[in-house]
Amino acid sequence: MAETRFKAFLSCSFSEEDRDLVDFFVKLINSFDIYPMVYDYQEIGKLSSKIQEHILKSDCLIALALRKNKIEGTDFWSCSDWIQHEIAIAIAANKPVAIFVEDGVRIEGLIATEERRQRISRTNLLRDMDKITAFLFSLRKFLEQEQSAGIAHCPLLFRHYIVSKEILTEEVTKEKMEISMEALIEGLEAVPHSVEIEEATSGLSIKPFEFDFRCLEKPANVRVEPMVILSTDLKFLWKVCFNPPLKKGDKVKYSFKYILPNYRPFTYEELIKRIEEGTYEYKEPKVEACEWEINFPTYELRDEFEFPDKYEIENYYPAVYISEARIFSEKETQRIIEGSMFSAEEIFDKWVLKLHVRKPLLNHIYYTYYTPSKNIGEIIKDSAKRI
Repeated sequence: MAETRFKAFLSCSFSEEDRDLVDFFVKLINSFDIYPMVYDYQEIGKLSSKIQEHILKSDCLIALALRKNKIEGTDFWSCSDWIQHEIAIAIAANKPVAIFVEDGVRIEGLIATEERRQRISRTNLLRDMDKITAFLFSLRKFLEQEQSAGIAHCPLLFRHYIVSKEILTEEVTKEKMEISMEALIEGLEAVPHSVEIEEATSGLSIKPFEFDFRCLEKPANVRVEPMVILSTDLKFLWKVCFNPPLKKGDKVKYSFKYILPNYRPFTYEELIKRIEEGTYEYKEPKVEACEWEINFPTYELRDEFEFPDKYEIENYYPAVYISEARIFSEKETQRIIEGSMFSAEEIFDKWVLKLHVRKPLLNHIYYTYYTPSKNIGEIIKDSAKRI
């Protein structure tokens, strides 16, 4: 019996025709002292957020990429979109990923070539048993090595600063960002980034119209490039890849910008309508200007949010929550307010919200909120008439 029992998020099919095969792998994975957690989708809360929460709490993700739909005009099959989505979450979170791929299933796109995978045939499992068990044994040894090295508990990198500027219009959101970072471990391969819609209002999208990346500083021998993992209306996941991996102490500075559809309610009336329909993420009339989760030690966070000309806002304020539990951090919020780290300025006819946090706390989420003025709809109509 192994001394440590690891936990794996099992990404799999729930269809009746796949049940026996899934049960077989559940028992086999258990025999390696890896507990395969099968999420039953019964918890209260937004589905994608609960799935992400369970993946982040797991030591790794094991996926069963089984046949689902025939790819037209080919001899290949696709697997479930949910399985691809869950793999993308794990990759973005730097979780070890092991994928069992059924014969005929095409693997491409979001699953990078370096990810671990093993082909299987449901009609010839006994023939493949040596390869399957060797694959799971290799995963088990990798998890043990990772645990003994303390990688899971050691910060991967330190961010000297994060500088973000976002410009809102009725149609689009434009964001520019610059990050300076330093590797704290040997062999840092990538850094994840993500944007996600947290509400159920139909018709919203954060799929970028434009996405541009530039590396400003790096070690001479390292290639620094972006890799898009998942780009849908609800989630944009990507990572900055280092080839060869960074050495401990290596520093990189990069910037990126993207233009995406405006997903925030633009008028007060639109905000209230979403709340009344039960599709909005909050039950009170407030809109997020800034949401920054500090996943790595960071010295300085600067966020600037700019509104259109003559766009009126009210009830603006900062708030900080402890990320995983979403518990309000009164002490850190008070530090932001008393330290004058948040400001709302009306420069001529334009409002700008600024957040400048020195030494933000790890595993905390920093927000700035506002409410569109109740007469903003009339202001927009009046401006349109004059144009």
